[in-house]
Formats: sequence, structure tokens, C-alpha cells
Amino acid sequence: MALLDRDRRIFATSDWEVMQRAHDKASQMLDRCPKTHSRCNELARTVMALFDSGIRDVDELAAMAANRELGHLAVTGYFQKPFAFKSSSVISENRH
Repeated sequence: MALLDRDRRIFATSDWEVMQRAHDKASQMLDRCPKTHSRCNELARTVMALFDSGIRDVDELAAMAANRELGHLAVTGYFQKPFAFKSSSVISENRH
């Protein structure tokens, strides 16, 4: 299977690290293995697309990607409450 043009993008090492952490965290939120689950590649593509859209926060990327996976699972009849996300600006405001 040939790679799509969107899969040929060039990212910095630090970008890949952010996306990897987000993928690992989203997999953990979904309670599945980030390397062997049947949809691990689809989750990775979702993280990459979200990152490419400008989202750089690991927690936000993970929650959004996990929620998109829940949307896919809902089509198959599996329903779960979406994962909550608080932006870092909201968290820091609540600490003061």
C-alpha cells in the first residue's frame, strides 16, 4: 500500500515526541496497547491530523484523538462517556 501524501509530511524530532506521547496517552485512556491494537495506526493518523491542524498540547491531542476513537466505536455499538479535557490555561487559572 502506497503512502498518502499526507503521510509523507516532514516533522521535527520534537514534534514526533509530542505525537508519540499523545498516542501513548490516548491508548492508555482507551485501555489498549499502543503498538498491537488493531486500530493503533488509525489512532496515530488521527493524532497526526490533529497535530497538523495546530494542536500541540499532549493532553489535548490525547483526549481529542481518544474521543474520535470513541466516535468510531459508537458506530459499532460500543458507547462510552467522552474523555474530559481541561486546557493548561484553565488549569493554571484554577490554581491561583
